[in-house]
Amino acid sequence: MNTKTDSSNHYLWLFFILTFAFSWLMCLPNVLITHNIITTNPSITNINNIMKWVAGIGPSLAAIFLVIKFEGKVALIVLLKRVLKLKLGYWYFPVFLVLPVVLVLAHLLNIIFFNASFLKTGLLLEPWWIPVVLSIFFVLQFGEELGWRGYALDRLQKKMNALFSSIFLGSIWAIWHLPMFLSSGFGHRDYHLPFGQFFITLVLMSIIITWLQNNTNGSLIPAFIIHAQINLSGEVLPLIEKNLEIQGEYTAWIISNVLLFLLIVVILIFWGHKKLVRQKNAI
Repeated sequence: MNTKTDSSNHYLWLFFILTFAFSWLMCLPNVLITHNIITTNPSITNINNIMKWVAGIGPSLAAIFLVIKFEGKVALIVLLKRVLKLKLGYWYFPVFLVLPVVLVLAHLLNIIFFNASFLKTGLLLEPWWIPVVLSIFFVLQFGEELGWRGYALDRLQKKMNALFSSIFLGSIWAIWHLPMFLSSGFGHRDYHLPFGQFFITLVLMSIIITWLQNNTNGSLIPAFIIHAQINLSGEVLPLIEKNLEIQGEYTAWIISNVLLFLLIVVILIFWGHKKLVRQKNAI
C-alpha cells in the first residue's frame, strides 16, 4: 500500500480517540434522553434522531481527516480505491458464504439438539428483498469500514501480528457500540442483546475479515460485505428473538460463536497467525 510515509502509524491512537469522541458525543443526547436525565421536545427529538445516526460515520470520518492531514489527498484516493478492488477470485466464495452458512448451521443445530423453532422474518419470507437490503447496508459501510479496516487494521498489523491486531480491533469495534446498548432506538438495547455475546462475535468476525482482507491484497470489499451481512442477519436469520419486553433465548448465538471459533482454528492451522496468509499468497 502506497503512502507518503509510515509516520502515520504514530496517529493510530489519535484515530481511536477521534472516532470515540465524535461517535459517543453524537450518541450522548440519546443516552441522556433514554434515561430521563434530560427532557425532550419535538425539535430536540429531531436533532437527536439525526445525531444518533450521524454517530455511525465516526470511524471513517476520523480516518479521512487523518489521511488528508498527515498523508495527503493522494493517500485518500488510494484508500478509497481499495473499495474498488473487485478482483477477489475464488475468495468471493468465503466472503459471501461464511456468515450465511454459519447462521443456517447454528439454527439447524439449535433445532436438532435443543428443540428450538426456526425464527422467521419478513425478509426470509420475501427473499427477493435480501439483495436490495444487503446493497443498502453495503453502502452504509462507508461510514465505518474506511476507518476500522481501511485505516486502523493496516497500521495495527505494522505493530503486531494479524491475529492480535484482529482481536484488538474487534474489541475496540465492540466497545465503540456501547452507547447503542444504553439508548433506545437501537436494536442493541431495544431487543436486549447480550453485550458479552456481541463482543465475542465481533472479535471473531474481526479475525475472519482480516483473513479475507489480507488474502485479497488489501481489498475492502470483504469488510464491506461481511459487515453488511452482519447487519442484515438480524433481518433474515436473527440469532435472538426480537422481544421488546424480555431478553430472548440466544442458544443459536452461542452455537454460531462456537462455529466461528472452530473455523478460525482451521484458518490459523492452514494460514498461520502472523499474517493469516499462506506464504505463496503473501501481500
